[in-house]
Amino acid sequence: MARMFPTSDPSLPPYKSLIIQGDYHPSAPIHMCLSVTTGAKALLLSSARQALIRSLQEYNDEWLLSNSGTGNTCRSSSEVDIFYPPTPNHLVVLLSAFRTHEASNPVPLDSKATLDSVPSLLVLHELSAYFLPMNENKPYVLFALAVTPMRFALFDSQLDKLKLPVLRTPTVPVFDGEESGDETPRPESVAFVAQKYFEWVGTFDRYTNSDGSEVRRCTLTLHKQGSDIQSDIVWRWSEVPERAHSHCEGLAIAFSW
Repeated sequence: MARMFPTSDPSLPPYKSLIIQGDYHPSAPIHMCLSVTTGAKALLLSSARQALIRSLQEYNDEWLLSNSGTGNTCRSSSEVDIFYPPTPNHLVVLLSAFRTHEASNPVPLDSKATLDSVPSLLVLHELSAYFLPMNENKPYVLFALAVTPMRFALFDSQLDKLKLPVLRTPTVPVFDGEESGDETPRPESVAFVAQKYFEWVGTFDRYTNSDGSEVRRCTLTLHKQGSDIQSDIVWRWSEVPERAHSHCEGLAIAFSW
């Protein structure tokens, strides 16, 4: 079962597409990739390698510190491929270049974008970082993912801050001979538009305790598009700093349910 935590419980409901927004823990995309079924492949595409590594180091997930590189995770981690396209254009090219190897395929393949099997999970990580802080000189690239049998998840903690020009459907027919009004696209909230294309929307919130302790209270609200908010799934847990790993400098974070 798909998950964003070290243990199999709680697990995510069945989904085809999922967007995760808000203050999620940095190791959540890693746990999701490691949770794919045995023999299946996961792809993680992140906007910045150093930012991902730094966030994982600063967070210090106790389970990852204790289990990374061990026999418990070597097989599942070997099925996870991570790419770091540096710009939106590189991301689009990479997504269009992915192929599985077939001996009968006459088209030359890029070895770096050739996969041994079709992934069952594609995770995009922090796409907003390509555009924030906002800069008029940055190109805006629109792209769409082809319909595939794989599950798709987007993790983006800054999606609520991102605004990009969004073209609306013209109200006046293009060929009626009349001049259209102002067609300059105005910046719109990307979160509002993006959520329409995902089956599930998950929103993380993390709070520091008022008593001054380092324990953080966390919630995740999972909403299925088109359903009543009364049917939302809500998880609650705490992130507890503890010194549980001999090779860890400082405190590691454990999840307490």
